[in-house]
Amino acid sequence: MTMRLPRTGAGPSKLILLRTELSSRDDDIVRFLSQHRYATTTQLRDVFFAGHATDTAGTRACIRVLHRLLHHRLVARLERRVGGTARGSAASIWYLDAPGERLTRPEGARRRRFAAASTPFLTHTLGVTDVHVALVNLARIGAFTIERVTLEPDSWRPFLTAAGTAAILKPDLTVHLATADFDDHWCIEVDLGTESIPVLLTKCAAYAAYRATGRAQAEHGVFPRVLWLVPTRARVARLQAAIHVDPRLDDRLFICTTPDHLAAVLDNPENTPTSPHPEMRTP
Repeated sequence: MTMRLPRTGAGPSKLILLRTELSSRDDDIVRFLSQHRYATTTQLRDVFFAGHATDTAGTRACIRVLHRLLHHRLVARLERRVGGTARGSAASIWYLDAPGERLTRPEGARRRRFAAASTPFLTHTLGVTDVHVALVNLARIGAFTIERVTLEPDSWRPFLTAAGTAAILKPDLTVHLATADFDDHWCIEVDLGTESIPVLLTKCAAYAAYRATGRAQAEHGVFPRVLWLVPTRARVARLQAAIHVDPRLDDRLFICTTPDHLAAVLDNPENTPTSPHPEMRTP
Protein backbone atom coordinates (compact mmCIF):
# COMPACT_ATOMS: atom_id res chain seq x y z
CA MET A 1 0.00 0.00 0.00
CA THR A 2 1.39 3.40 -1.00
CA MET A 3 0.95 6.18 1.55
CA ARG A 4 1.59 9.88 1.04
CA LEU A 5 3.22 11.32 4.13
CA PRO A 6 2.80 15.02 4.91
CA ARG A 7 5.77 16.98 6.15
CA THR A 8 5.52 18.09 9.77
CA GLY A 9 4.10 21.42 8.63
CA ALA A 10 1.57 19.93 6.20
CA GLY A 11 -1.93 21.30 6.23
CA PRO A 12 -5.16 19.59 7.25
CA SER A 13 -5.96 18.41 3.72
CA LYS A 14 -2.77 16.33 3.58
CA LEU A 15 -3.56 14.79 6.95
CA ILE A 16 -7.06 13.90 5.79
CA LEU A 17 -5.59 12.25 2.69
CA LEU A 18 -3.16 10.26 4.81
CA ARG A 19 -5.96 9.09 7.08
CA THR A 20 -7.94 7.76 4.11
CA GLU A 21 -4.95 5.68 3.02
CA LEU A 22 -4.54 3.95 6.39
CA SER A 23 -6.11 0.56 6.93
CA SER A 24 -8.51 0.31 9.85
CA ARG A 25 -5.88 -1.66 11.77
CA ASP A 26 -3.21 0.94 10.99
CA ASP A 27 -5.51 3.61 12.34
CA ASP A 28 -6.29 1.55 15.45
CA ILE A 29 -2.57 1.02 16.17
CA VAL A 30 -1.80 4.72 15.82
CA ARG A 31 -4.71 5.65 18.07
CA PHE A 32 -3.73 3.02 20.63
CA LEU A 33 -0.27 4.60 20.81
CA SER A 34 -1.86 8.03 21.10
CA GLN A 35 -3.92 6.78 24.02
CA HIS A 36 -1.11 4.92 25.80
CA ARG A 37 1.96 6.96 24.77
CA TYR A 38 4.13 3.82 24.68
CA ALA A 39 3.62 0.14 23.88
CA THR A 40 5.92 -2.80 23.25
CA THR A 41 5.83 -4.97 20.16
CA THR A 42 4.39 -7.80 22.27
CA GLN A 43 1.61 -5.60 23.64
CA LEU A 44 0.66 -4.42 20.16
CA ARG A 45 0.80 -7.99 18.87
CA ASP A 46 -1.54 -9.22 21.60
CA VAL A 47 -4.11 -6.52 20.86
CA PHE A 48 -4.01 -6.34 17.06
CA PHE A 49 -2.47 -9.61 15.77
CA ALA A 50 -3.99 -12.24 18.04
CA GLY A 51 -5.62 -14.18 15.18
CA HIS A 52 -2.40 -15.82 14.01
CA ALA A 53 -1.70 -19.50 14.55
CA THR A 54 1.27 -18.86 16.85
CA ASP A 55 2.71 -15.97 18.83
CA THR A 56 5.76 -16.06 16.57
CA ALA A 57 3.63 -15.60 13.45
CA GLY A 58 1.72 -12.80 15.15
CA THR A 59 4.96 -11.09 16.15
CA ARG A 60 6.29 -11.24 12.60
CA ALA A 61 3.09 -9.79 11.17
CA CYS A 62 3.08 -7.06 13.83
CA ILE A 63 6.68 -6.12 13.09
CA ARG A 64 5.99 -5.90 9.35
CA VAL A 65 3.16 -3.43 9.94
CA LEU A 66 5.12 -1.42 12.49
CA HIS A 67 8.10 -1.17 10.15
CA ARG A 68 5.82 0.15 7.41
CA LEU A 69 4.39 2.75 9.80
CA LEU A 70 7.94 3.53 10.94
CA HIS A 71 9.04 4.03 7.34
CA HIS A 72 6.26 6.58 6.89
CA ARG A 73 7.12 8.27 10.20
CA LEU A 74 3.74 7.62 11.79
CA VAL A 75 5.45 5.73 14.63
CA ALA A 76 8.95 5.78 16.09
CA ARG A 77 11.01 3.41 18.20
CA LEU A 78 12.84 4.09 21.44
CA GLU A 79 16.49 3.19 21.72
CA ARG A 80 15.69 1.39 24.96
CA ARG A 81 14.42 -2.19 24.81
CA VAL A 82 12.22 -4.26 27.10
CA GLY A 83 13.76 -7.10 29.07
CA GLY A 84 13.15 -10.81 28.72
CA THR A 85 13.96 -13.19 25.89
CA ALA A 86 12.71 -11.02 22.99
CA ARG A 87 15.30 -9.81 20.50
CA GLY A 88 15.43 -7.22 17.74
CA SER A 89 12.18 -5.48 16.84
CA ALA A 90 10.25 -7.87 19.07
CA ALA A 91 11.86 -6.12 22.08
CA SER A 92 11.11 -2.61 20.85
CA ILE A 93 9.09 0.12 22.54
CA TRP A 94 6.98 2.21 20.15
CA TYR A 95 5.50 5.69 20.29
CA LEU A 96 4.04 8.22 17.86
CA ASP A 97 6.31 10.21 15.60
CA ALA A 98 5.35 13.83 14.86
CA PRO A 99 3.04 13.11 11.88
CA GLY A 100 1.31 10.32 13.80
CA GLU A 101 0.81 12.59 16.79
CA ARG A 102 -0.56 15.32 14.55
CA LEU A 103 -2.90 12.88 12.82
CA THR A 104 -4.48 11.87 16.14
CA ARG A 105 -4.36 15.24 17.90
CA PRO A 106 -7.84 16.69 18.66
CA GLU A 107 -8.51 19.97 16.93
CA GLY A 108 -7.19 22.87 19.00
CA ALA A 109 -5.19 20.63 21.36
CA ARG A 110 -1.53 21.25 22.12
CA ARG A 111 1.15 19.02 20.67
CA ARG A 112 2.12 16.05 22.85
CA ARG A 113 5.72 14.88 22.87
CA PHE A 114 6.26 11.18 23.48
CA ALA A 115 9.96 10.41 23.05
CA ALA A 116 11.56 11.84 26.21
CA ALA A 117 10.62 9.73 29.23
CA SER A 118 12.32 8.80 32.48
CA THR A 119 12.72 5.10 33.21
CA PRO A 120 10.17 5.12 36.11
CA PHE A 121 7.59 6.95 33.95
CA LEU A 122 8.14 4.59 31.04
CA THR A 123 7.93 1.49 33.25
CA HIS A 124 4.70 2.71 34.83
CA THR A 125 3.20 3.65 31.47
CA LEU A 126 3.97 0.21 30.05
CA GLY A 127 2.45 -1.31 33.21
CA VAL A 128 -0.79 0.55 32.54
CA THR A 129 -0.67 -0.62 28.92
CA ASP A 130 -0.27 -4.18 30.25
CA VAL A 131 -3.56 -3.83 32.13
CA HIS A 132 -5.41 -2.71 29.00
CA VAL A 133 -3.89 -5.59 27.02
CA ALA A 134 -4.98 -8.04 29.74
CA LEU A 135 -8.52 -6.65 29.55
CA VAL A 136 -8.55 -7.11 25.77
CA ASN A 137 -7.35 -10.71 26.13
CA LEU A 138 -10.02 -11.47 28.73
CA ALA A 139 -12.73 -9.89 26.62
CA ARG A 140 -11.57 -11.97 23.66
CA ILE A 141 -12.32 -15.20 25.54
CA GLY A 142 -15.73 -13.95 26.60
CA ALA A 143 -15.07 -12.98 30.23
CA PHE A 144 -16.85 -9.66 29.64
CA THR A 145 -17.39 -6.92 27.11
CA ILE A 146 -15.25 -3.80 27.34
CA GLU A 147 -17.61 -0.84 27.17
CA ARG A 148 -15.00 1.81 27.85
CA VAL A 149 -11.38 2.22 28.93
CA THR A 150 -10.14 5.73 29.73
CA LEU A 151 -6.54 6.65 30.50
CA GLU A 152 -4.76 9.70 31.82
CA PRO A 153 -5.33 12.57 31.36
CA ASP A 154 -8.86 11.80 30.10
CA SER A 155 -9.52 9.82 33.29
CA TRP A 156 -8.80 12.82 35.54
CA ARG A 157 -11.67 14.34 37.50
CA PRO A 158 -11.36 17.84 39.03
CA PHE A 159 -13.52 18.48 42.09
CA LEU A 160 -13.92 20.56 45.22
CA THR A 161 -13.26 18.88 48.54
CA ALA A 162 -15.57 19.26 51.53
CA ALA A 163 -13.24 22.04 52.70
CA GLY A 164 -13.76 23.90 49.42
CA THR A 165 -10.26 23.35 48.04
CA ALA A 166 -9.65 22.38 44.42
CA ALA A 167 -8.40 18.84 43.82
CA ILE A 168 -7.98 16.44 40.91
CA LEU A 169 -8.52 12.70 41.10
CA LYS A 170 -6.07 11.00 38.73
CA PRO A 171 -6.82 7.30 38.16
CA ASP A 172 -4.33 5.45 35.99
CA LEU A 173 -7.32 4.14 34.05
CA THR A 174 -11.07 3.87 34.44
CA VAL A 175 -12.88 0.82 33.12
CA HIS A 176 -16.51 -0.05 32.37
CA LEU A 177 -17.03 -3.79 31.82
CA ALA A 178 -20.29 -5.54 30.99
CA THR A 179 -21.40 -9.14 31.52
CA ALA A 180 -24.75 -10.78 30.99
CA ASP A 181 -25.72 -9.90 34.56
CA PHE A 182 -23.82 -6.79 35.59
CA ASP A 183 -22.15 -3.56 34.55
CA ASP A 184 -18.95 -3.19 36.56
CA HIS A 185 -17.13 0.12 36.99
CA TRP A 186 -13.51 0.25 38.12
CA CYS A 187 -10.75 2.74 38.74
CA ILE A 188 -7.43 0.92 38.42
CA GLU A 189 -4.15 2.01 39.97
CA VAL A 190 -0.86 0.43 38.90
CA ASP A 191 1.73 0.47 41.70
CA LEU A 192 5.35 -0.48 41.03
CA GLY A 193 6.33 -0.65 44.68
CA THR A 194 8.33 2.56 44.46
CA GLU A 195 6.01 4.77 46.50
CA SER A 196 5.54 4.56 50.26
CA ILE A 197 2.31 3.20 51.72
CA PRO A 198 1.39 6.69 53.09
CA VAL A 199 1.60 8.05 49.54
CA LEU A 200 -0.84 5.34 48.37
CA LEU A 201 -3.15 6.16 51.27
CA THR A 202 -3.18 9.80 50.17
CA LYS A 203 -4.40 8.62 46.77
CA CYS A 204 -7.05 6.48 48.47
CA ALA A 205 -8.17 9.52 50.45
CA ALA A 206 -8.62 11.41 47.17
CA TYR A 207 -11.01 8.69 46.03
CA ALA A 208 -12.96 8.98 49.29
CA ALA A 209 -13.15 12.76 48.89
CA TYR A 210 -14.33 12.48 45.29
CA ARG A 211 -16.94 9.90 46.25
CA ALA A 212 -18.28 12.29 48.89
CA THR A 213 -19.10 14.83 46.17
CA GLY A 214 -21.62 12.44 44.56
CA ARG A 215 -20.50 13.46 41.07
CA ALA A 216 -19.61 9.97 39.85
CA GLN A 217 -22.85 8.55 41.23
CA ALA A 218 -24.83 11.25 39.44
CA GLU A 219 -22.98 10.58 36.18
CA HIS A 220 -23.00 6.79 36.17
CA GLY A 221 -25.47 5.76 38.87
CA VAL A 222 -22.59 4.06 40.73
CA PHE A 223 -19.23 4.85 42.22
CA PRO A 224 -16.43 2.71 40.78
CA ARG A 225 -14.55 0.31 42.95
CA VAL A 226 -10.82 1.05 43.19
CA LEU A 227 -8.46 -1.77 42.23
CA TRP A 228 -4.83 -1.49 43.31
CA LEU A 229 -2.43 -3.70 41.34
CA VAL A 230 0.76 -4.02 43.37
CA PRO A 231 3.85 -6.15 42.66
CA THR A 232 3.93 -8.59 45.60
CA ARG A 233 1.58 -10.35 47.98
CA ALA A 234 3.47 -8.82 50.92
CA ARG A 235 2.70 -5.34 49.60
CA VAL A 236 -0.94 -6.35 49.06
CA ALA A 237 -1.16 -7.28 52.74
CA ARG A 238 0.52 -4.05 53.87
CA LEU A 239 -1.73 -1.84 51.77
CA GLN A 240 -4.91 -3.69 52.77
CA ALA A 241 -4.00 -3.39 56.45
CA ALA A 242 -3.21 0.32 56.11
CA ILE A 243 -6.51 1.02 54.34
CA HIS A 244 -8.42 -0.95 56.98
CA VAL A 245 -7.11 1.14 59.88
CA ASP A 246 -7.29 4.53 58.15
CA PRO A 247 -10.34 6.35 59.58
CA ARG A 248 -10.79 8.33 56.35
CA LEU A 249 -11.39 5.23 54.27
CA ASP A 250 -14.15 2.68 53.74
CA ASP A 251 -12.10 -0.39 52.96
CA ARG A 252 -14.99 -1.96 51.03
CA LEU A 253 -14.23 0.58 48.31
CA PHE A 254 -10.73 -0.81 47.64
CA ILE A 255 -9.37 -4.12 46.38
CA CYS A 256 -5.65 -4.85 46.43
CA THR A 257 -4.11 -7.66 44.42
CA THR A 258 -1.18 -8.59 42.21
CA PRO A 259 -1.40 -8.37 38.39
CA ASP A 260 -1.53 -12.17 38.02
CA HIS A 261 -4.83 -12.18 39.95
CA LEU A 262 -6.48 -9.47 37.83
CA ALA A 263 -8.72 -11.90 35.93
CA ALA A 264 -9.95 -13.57 39.12
CA VAL A 265 -10.85 -10.25 40.75
CA LEU A 266 -12.69 -8.94 37.70
CA ASP A 267 -14.57 -12.23 37.34
CA ASN A 268 -15.77 -12.23 40.94
CA PRO A 269 -15.14 -9.01 42.88
CA GLU A 270 -17.24 -10.33 45.76
CA ASN A 271 -14.69 -13.10 46.36
CA THR A 272 -12.08 -10.74 47.79
CA PRO A 273 -10.65 -10.07 51.24
CA THR A 274 -13.01 -7.10 51.63
CA SER A 275 -16.77 -7.09 51.49
CA PRO A 276 -18.35 -6.13 48.17
CA HIS A 277 -19.22 -2.47 47.87
CA PRO A 278 -22.87 -2.04 46.90
CA GLU A 279 -22.21 0.88 44.56
CA MET A 280 -19.62 -0.48 42.14
CA ARG A 281 -21.86 -2.64 39.94
CA THR A 282 -25.35 -2.41 38.54
CA PRO A 283 -27.57 -5.23 37.23
